Amino acid sequence: MKVMFDGRLLKSKPSGVRDIAVGLSKGLRALEGEGRLDLIVAGSPGADSCDLQIESRGFMHFGLPRAARQKGADRILVPRQTIPIISKIPIVPVFHDIGFLRLPEKYRRNFVRDFTTKMAGKTSTSLAVSEYTANEVSEYGFPVSITPLPIQAIHDIRWAPVYDDPYILCVAAHEPHKNLVGLVRAWKAADIHDARLIICGRSGVETTALMAAIDTENIERIELVANLEDEAYEELLSGCVGYIQPSFDEGLCIPALDLAAAGAPTAVSSLGNLGYIYSKGGAEVFDPYSIEEMAKHLNRLLYDESFKRAIISWNKSNISLTDWREVANVALGAMS
Repeated sequence: MKVMFDGRLLKSKPSGVRDIAVGLSKGLRALEGEGRLDLIVAGSPGADSCDLQIESRGFMHFGLPRAARQKGADRILVPRQTIPIISKIPIVPVFHDIGFLRLPEKYRRNFVRDFTTKMAGKTSTSLAVSEYTANEVSEYGFPVSITPLPIQAIHDIRWAPVYDDPYILCVAAHEPHKNLVGLVRAWKAADIHDARLIICGRSGVETTALMAAIDTENIERIELVANLEDEAYEELLSGCVGYIQPSFDEGLCIPALDLAAAGAPTAVSSLGNLGYIYSKGGAEVFDPYSIEEMAKHLNRLLYDESFKRAIISWNKSNISLTDWREVANVALGAMS
């Protein structure tokens, strides 16, 4: 089988979507080395690591399908949930999250995102970054045949908690579905004075509300950070004493999985992919709509040794680094 891969994300800004595109391409290269497929990675001009460079203007809807046809590709693999409007070559998109279709009140409005996702839902074959997302796509009513990829932790974090200046970490953009205002209120209710809460993520539609919540409550020891370089970001993850994810929805949630695989204690929402994984495995989760429950878990991450031992043990037994060759193998099987 000859597969053309949309490689523009390989050189994009840091993001979970980019991480998955990079990992998937590496896994496909490994299978190519075994003679399992022919892979053509297409990128924009200047992308020296790609096999083929296509003009940026009209890349998705004109350049990519035309190049695939000229190269005799059997499939076009797009590592995000969008597809060319017209293509004679079958397209296989990767779904990351459709929470914005199910819970529009929890996401910023974006017509293009919604439209391209619905277009991707019309393909005959697709992939998903998690079993949870695959289930969501099916339950939403898309007729597509969808295969979940076995993706867990992506970054090999060496957990080295800084106990002399302890902090709990949450990595999340300032968007409604991340529930950061609720987390700030929970921090206030937890009444913690000997540790910090660090929220790492880009600004968004909830930034004003988040800042107002911190100011109104006169809350101390909360820090907002963003735009970290890779080394600084990994250092931030490595040094936390615990990690909390209060989201109303997540398609995957790489930071939480990275720290879980590293052996750090985690506290996660009962909703989204994390809630699906942890609840399915019998681990404890919290209701993200309950300030009291979130406050309790913030304290547990700092002071409850029994809870920490139990969740660290569960994390080590159930969450591991992703095997990208196996991910590519599943993807290839779905495309065949």
